[in-house]
Amino acid sequence: MFIVILLVVTCSVNFSAFGQAIVWHDTVPLIRLSDFVDGKQNLIKFRFFQEVDYSVTFSTFLFLNWKHEKNANQLAMLQKIKYQTIFDNNQNFRIINIFLHNLGFQIFFDSIIRFQTDDNTLDTRFEFKLIRNLTFNFISILNTRFLNGYDYQTDSVGSQVRILNSSFLTPLFWTFSLGLGWTCPGFGMAGLGISAAKLTFILDKSVYTEQAVPIFYGVPSDKDYLFEYGLSLHIVVDKNFQNRIRWICDILAFKNYNKPIDLTLKNLIDIKINKFLKTSIQTRIFYEERVCKNFQLENIISLGFFLHL
Repeated sequence: MFIVILLVVTCSVNFSAFGQAIVWHDTVPLIRLSDFVDGKQNLIKFRFFQEVDYSVTFSTFLFLNWKHEKNANQLAMLQKIKYQTIFDNNQNFRIINIFLHNLGFQIFFDSIIRFQTDDNTLDTRFEFKLIRNLTFNFISILNTRFLNGYDYQTDSVGSQVRILNSSFLTPLFWTFSLGLGWTCPGFGMAGLGISAAKLTFILDKSVYTEQAVPIFYGVPSDKDYLFEYGLSLHIVVDKNFQNRIRWICDILAFKNYNKPIDLTLKNLIDIKINKFLKTSIQTRIFYEERVCKNFQLENIISLGFFLHL
């Protein structure tokens, strides 16, 4: 079952006023409010727009007399929430907030419950228009997980052991920057952080003991955080094709002056097959040398029914 709920709240007020007609010696002058207001002047000083998008997908694998993987019977769920607000003065200033929540878990009927996806991002942007599509930006991107994540291993006696690999605010990544942005209407935006910083925070110190490591995501066990300074690049593509295909691509790159680049890429393609059927392909790519010297890739493909309001 796949459900998408889209809620758009807009408010539009139009005023039209005419003065009273005055009769004086067979002359009828008509006084209108528009005569006193410049037609090019926009009376709307501030605008607020919000959007909510929710979807949930269920899938199951059931086997009978299956000779492989005795714990293969499972139920999987993926939940996605997107909440976006835009506040601007209709001229040269805009604040954009986007909260993204992805939560997926697998239930193995005779074994374990595992959170396969737990990704939460708060993206905040302050934009000041300079000329045409060029802006001066402050960009803040917070990313963390909410629930505990575990690695499952089998010990020497055949018992299953779980090892903590992440938890609430462990790790937390905060990238913020000042720089220039360029917007392409109807397609997306790109922001270059001329002055950027990245904060990695570890709340749950037990992860060092569980993982048996002295350094976790670049943070030593005797510290709570790692602060880095450098350059950043943020590219967001949000494109609709004939109201049937929506492509969303979010790329965040951070370069510490003394270390290799960190890269996060999130790519989503939504395809409306008909009025009630929809499929999506979601790809996430991570690269951080301190964690893994190879690219980490995750693909999620879903198909189901959706509701659009």
